[in-house]
Amino acid sequence: MRESQKEPIAAPLALPADPLASAVARTVGELRRSAGLSERAAAKRLGTSQTQLRRMEDPRYLPSLRSLARVAAAYGHELQVSFRPQGTPDPAAEKPKRATDARAPRRAAPQQRPAKPVSGSGSPSKARTDAPGRARAGSRARPRRAAPRRRS
Repeated sequence: MRESQKEPIAAPLALPADPLASAVARTVGELRRSAGLSERAAAKRLGTSQTQLRRMEDPRYLPSLRSLARVAAAYGHELQVSFRPQGTPDPAAEKPKRATDARAPRRAAPQQRPAKPVSGSGSPSKARTDAPGRARAGSRARPRRAAPRRRS
């Protein structure tokens, strides 16, 4: 068969966007923009790369809960995950009452917790520096001994 007679390769079908991934990506982007940060500045605040931040804001990717908790803490928020029976209304989707409504109870301002230091990669094994023998290679308490020399 000659080159000109080959059938064209079919393009892969585009899958519909995952609603959960889209909502997470939109929220992460909104948090960054409401903080008035560029991608570079936000990545520096998170202790991650700009590429990783772009993936968190891309609906094709779904970041881990650990990454989302780091994002929330970096922007002064708290990550909450909840499970509720199907068909029940989402309390976050309800319209907030106006502040001038006399019947609305006033709430005290939520107290903010001090932000935890953000670890570099988010890997659970790299964050366990307090466990014995789990420190990073560059920060060993004792220098390694040289391996014994072979006799020939």
